[in-house]
Amino acid sequence: MRADVALICLVLVAAALLQQLCGGGDSLMQVLTGEPAAVQTAPDNVADAAQAQMAHEALEPEIACEGMPEPGEPVRFVMQNVQNYFVAGEQQRSRYVLTPKSAASREAVAEGLARMKPDIIGLVEIGGPVSLQDLRARLEQRGLCYPFYRVLVRQGEDRALGILSRYPIVADASAAQMPLFGSGRRVMLRGVLDVTVRTEDGRLFRFLGAHLKSRVADDPAAAAALREKEAHTLAARLQAEMRRNRRMPVLVFGDWNDTPDDPAVRLMVQGLSKDAALKRLEPRDLHGEEWTLYYSRAKSYLVFDHLFVNNVLYKRMGGRKLTCGIAEPPQGKGSDHRALWCELK
Repeated sequence: MRADVALICLVLVAAALLQQLCGGGDSLMQVLTGEPAAVQTAPDNVADAAQAQMAHEALEPEIACEGMPEPGEPVRFVMQNVQNYFVAGEQQRSRYVLTPKSAASREAVAEGLARMKPDIIGLVEIGGPVSLQDLRARLEQRGLCYPFYRVLVRQGEDRALGILSRYPIVADASAAQMPLFGSGRRVMLRGVLDVTVRTEDGRLFRFLGAHLKSRVADDPAAAAALREKEAHTLAARLQAEMRRNRRMPVLVFGDWNDTPDDPAVRLMVQGLSKDAALKRLEPRDLHGEEWTLYYSRAKSYLVFDHLFVNNVLYKRMGGRKLTCGIAEPPQGKGSDHRALWCELK
């Protein structure tokens, strides 16, 4: 009996190794366990890759930055909430009926992003892997190619977080099931996107993306308390990671659904300890205005989208002389949020 089991195991291993040699693309552990790896490099067949979502080799969960080069040529980072960027064929992950974003609105999103010629794009409210590929294709039509990408989805939530990059993503510590601070078995609604990018000259940048609970709720006070818990969860993660790798430049981006004066945003700036405090960038548009969202129902202009950097990155970017801004949207309604950008060094 034991001999039969051993023989079966040998056959499985041999089959897995043969698949590797023949260009199957999955790691040995993936073949044996059926577990997917993280989305990383764009394959030729975009549609198949989008459906598979986890089609490439697993990445290191974290990476050290010893011997990293000094600040170099600027790397333009752009973030935008692309407002329910759903396309037909996207897997539905909640009980809500999804309405695909119109082609005209998707074109407006792509046009607005392409105008800024970003090296790396952080995305909020991207529908998932199929939607991400749709946006990648539209950007490529405009001469912008992003061969490296990641999309983080969580069952029960249709709005995902994503990142597109010209440079390789060399580490991935993203967590879809992020335990919520002080809430037993509850998790953050949309998880935490957490990837490290390496530029051509060897510089490393770590990006964390989040999208906190919406203000649309039957109990606004409970929603605000949930956003604060989500911010506390992220702050605790940052504290641990920044202590583990003190030299790593870190940028946090996302839609906090809160203003700079609200507890969830203040918590990120203060940090859970002095060594984990962040700088909130204060980008402005050409008219000196800071709003990032026009909330049509309340006829209000709000600052809900934020960029935070740790002290290491703040100094590399030039401190108070750093370069950042808010883009003017193109004609056509691509999103009710404006894109924020900054130049990393």
